[in-house]
Amino acid sequence: MICSTGQTPVLQEQLTNDKGQLTFVYKLHLIRKYLLKRRIAWVALLAVMLCTAMVLVVISVMGGWLTMFRNSFHGMTGDIVVQGHSMTGFPYYQEMIDKMPPGVQAAVPAIESVGLINIGGQIREPVQVHGIEIEKIGQVNDFAKSLHFQYELRKDQLLKQAEQPGVTAEQRQQLLDEAEHPTPTFDLLKDRNYQSLAGGAKDKGVRPGMIVSAILGRIFKDKNGKVVRQDVLYDLPVTLTMVRINPDEDIDTNDIAKPAFWIVDDSRTKIYQLDSNSVYVPFDFLQKQLHMDANGDEPARCSVIQIKAKPGQDLLTLRDQIQAVVDKVVNEQGISYQFPITVETWEQSQHEFLSAVEKEVVLTTGLFGIISMVAVLLIFCIFYMIVLEKTKDIGIIKSVGATPAGILQLFLGYGMAIGVVGAGMGFLFAYLIVTNINELHAWLGRQMGIVIWDPQTYQFDTIPNKINPHTAIWIVGVAVLSAVLGALVPAIRAASMNPVEALRYE
Repeated sequence: MICSTGQTPVLQEQLTNDKGQLTFVYKLHLIRKYLLKRRIAWVALLAVMLCTAMVLVVISVMGGWLTMFRNSFHGMTGDIVVQGHSMTGFPYYQEMIDKMPPGVQAAVPAIESVGLINIGGQIREPVQVHGIEIEKIGQVNDFAKSLHFQYELRKDQLLKQAEQPGVTAEQRQQLLDEAEHPTPTFDLLKDRNYQSLAGGAKDKGVRPGMIVSAILGRIFKDKNGKVVRQDVLYDLPVTLTMVRINPDEDIDTNDIAKPAFWIVDDSRTKIYQLDSNSVYVPFDFLQKQLHMDANGDEPARCSVIQIKAKPGQDLLTLRDQIQAVVDKVVNEQGISYQFPITVETWEQSQHEFLSAVEKEVVLTTGLFGIISMVAVLLIFCIFYMIVLEKTKDIGIIKSVGATPAGILQLFLGYGMAIGVVGAGMGFLFAYLIVTNINELHAWLGRQMGIVIWDPQTYQFDTIPNKINPHTAIWIVGVAVLSAVLGALVPAIRAASMNPVEALRYE
């Protein structure tokens, strides 16, 4: 059957498709021409780039800060904490551990106290003293992975051994497992001659080991970002001075403990609160020094029980079960109100910090998001000017058959092109800044004395330098959409122009 136009249906469809393809190619050509030739549009492109980069950098740093905060504190406290809120600790902790519900994988007691430290005859600032069962601590938290000698160096040695020729697959896997799951100790260092270092002290060879936090041990980063340690730190005798605090008694400043130690390792958790003034000593030794061990009718005491949940456990439900266990022991043993005890998940124990950081992240991101709306307004103004300038051209195009929909698509495509190119450049710019932000910060510090990221304020000694891929996709997508929205009103105006009036426009 022949159509009235003298063309077969197949030929007519082919001509229609060819016309559509030619129109599409012509639109792409115009968009490319406008993008390269209309330099005023480069201002809009630059605005999209800067806004995208700015929001990405802010969210990456602030969001990374929050993620680091959560991961680090979760890693150092365990999943659930039974916390005593008294300097005297609380009794019957072992009974609580023995009755833990099935959802608990491990529970380890610890002691927290304060004291004055003397390192090599120099009295330092007051320190937080942590008594830990170091062989068990890895069952509930990541403290072991913060150690220099017993994790970082040991891991490097094990990884090198795993790559040696002749190592079987089974041996390699065993070495890798040992590298990732260290079992630290307070054992004295084997390459130190403690007999000569301690002078005339009688206990020079039998003092227990101590682990100090990085900042307390004067461990720092040099101008190249390398961690520097002073080897002499491990040759200096150390003493702690602590006041014993006993239940039902006034504080006696003459009742002090003054044990001596050798430093055997250092801990760098990258959490400023822990790295600034913490020392770690054997749990049993500290318990005896503070008279918190069992004595006659008096049961042994600890300050905190750190708990690791089995995989898949709901922490809130498990917390309630542990609370029931604690309440039962308190009632059975008649534990006095002078030993206040709380049971919290790790998030609840750090709620004050987490809540403040989360609010700061939301506020900062929101403010920069509002500022970024300037890109939409700038694109609107620039496109409106382009439409006015190209009024006659639009009239000519429409007079030769261009449809309003085609004109609309042309200008929206132009806006999308600016959004895609600008957002892409913004992502690349942000990626370069974020991944090199610590080096840039160190350079600013050396050249200009500018310290933006103070670890004492922001808790961590490094700036977060990772971009979340999902977050980046959302931000880039919003940037492209914003560019299209900015071009929408001018595009509608161009599409609705009367070709005759457009040709008369001066």
